[in-house]
Amino acid sequence: MRLLTLNIRFGAGSEFPDKPGYDIPAKKEKTIDVAFAIESVQPDIVALQEVKNEKQAKKIASHLNFKYIYCRHPSSYSLDFFEWGIAFLFRLPLIKSAGFSIYFDENIRSGRQALQASFQAGDNVISVINVHLVPHAIDHQIENLFSLTKQSNAPTILMGDFNCTPHDNALNPIKNKWVDTCQAAITTPGGAEADSIGTTIGNGKRIDYIFVEKNCFIIRKVGIVEEKHRLISDHIGYFADIDIR
Repeated sequence: MRLLTLNIRFGAGSEFPDKPGYDIPAKKEKTIDVAFAIESVQPDIVALQEVKNEKQAKKIASHLNFKYIYCRHPSSYSLDFFEWGIAFLFRLPLIKSAGFSIYFDENIRSGRQALQASFQAGDNVISVINVHLVPHAIDHQIENLFSLTKQSNAPTILMGDFNCTPHDNALNPIKNKWVDTCQAAITTPGGAEADSIGTTIGNGKRIDYIFVEKNCFIIRKVGIVEEKHRLISDHIGYFADIDIR
């Protein structure tokens, strides 16, 4: 089973790095380029962050002939000009899905959701959670994420943009129960490349992860998308091949 996580920057591409992605047009060609980048690694489940709206998720899924589910982040701007969210694209049978609040700022009436989905993977059921964490409240969001994982007895995978690097102490609670797939495969060519290049354009930071629950999965291979597909966003797609024990 191959998993891919990718922050698509609203489909804005990688140009104008100092400008918010929602201020850059998401042209049809850019959306297709995102689909091509995803298709290049042939994933079974894709976790997308910074999705412009459900319509954009549907378009990308349609290009790939995948199914999709979308979850909007709560935002005070949503009634004016701005909506965004997270999504799963997938070709495995979906059992159920739901969005859960993991952060909300009462002062600005804005927050973040986690999207949880249960999939049938052969004879097994797995729980997969997609997140895009707020950088200044990592500890609080991870605490809420833990509460969410307790709602399922299925082997759990955490995917997404965690907005912190591998050595950030905020990730320690996760590392107690889950394995950073890139770190586990650091001596392989794909793991070494992902760790050295990072998952963000320009600064070389690795902030996008696929964590798998300890003792539940075997990690076969990891990597980032080919160089020709790395400028479709300000993030680089990261994938992991895993088997269920």
